[in-house]
Amino acid sequence: MVHAHRFEQGHHDHDGFWGATTSSIDWCERNYQVSIYIAEFWNTISNSAFILVGLMGIVQAYKHRYEARFVLIALGIMVVGFGSSAFHGTLLYEYQMADELPMIWSIMVWNYAMFLMESSTKARQSLTAIICASYAVIYSLLHVYFAFTTTFQLNFALMIVISGYILHKNCVEHTGRSFIPFVVVRKRLPSEEYNPVEILNLYSLCWHYVVVLLLALACWLTDQFGCEILHNLPFGIPNPQLHAWWHILCGYNCHLGLQLSIGLREKVKNSTRLPTTIWYGEVWPITNRKEVIKTT
Repeated sequence: MVHAHRFEQGHHDHDGFWGATTSSIDWCERNYQVSIYIAEFWNTISNSAFILVGLMGIVQAYKHRYEARFVLIALGIMVVGFGSSAFHGTLLYEYQMADELPMIWSIMVWNYAMFLMESSTKARQSLTAIICASYAVIYSLLHVYFAFTTTFQLNFALMIVISGYILHKNCVEHTGRSFIPFVVVRKRLPSEEYNPVEILNLYSLCWHYVVVLLLALACWLTDQFGCEILHNLPFGIPNPQLHAWWHILCGYNCHLGLQLSIGLREKVKNSTRLPTTIWYGEVWPITNRKEVIKTT
């Protein structure tokens, strides 16, 4: 029997349609406060961010005939959204797995894309795919059996750190800059091949990706370790539901990461097709191919 770890002491929940909690974790949002059919209302509906970002990514990848890796990244984002909605909507163990296992698989697909950003041999592509898939399979089996909570979170954090290292390496390689404050990188780029404006756009995507991820992490940590305070704010201020904001910011972060990976890969694949990033409303970037007309 799995006992749920709770972040708020005492019982403030209502009874709901899905019955007793069987998941290994029960988040800060109080259960069945808005609807008897949805255990954690705000944590559930906020997952629409993942679903919409994933769907838009799939459409974008098919429209521009991007590589299958980008379809898989977008599909993984959407599956995480559906799984997380099921988990937070029910707080049942089987749906917790439907949330957490796709997270592992999605981060491994992302790491695969980051590792193979440069052109590589078929053998290296196959080896990288086997390593990533093997890790995901082995960890998934262990996770289902042991119902990890803290270990899962630490493992996922490690995967994010690894992907961040690879992203930083790619960012330096293709923009000549580091997104880490106070780190100065001097790398000359072949300016005769790449438009400096588009290089700056890629760097801007790198920077936004990291900043939004840190903001999301701050929401996630505060929701857990400050749960009691969030439920007892002065002047009757309601709990801001920071775990729901974690979902929204992570959905946005996934969109930034997808656009960034598309831009970096397009820059690598063909120097005659510059990646162009358009920022809609200054907050929503879309990276697409742009034909370059050569003059003689």
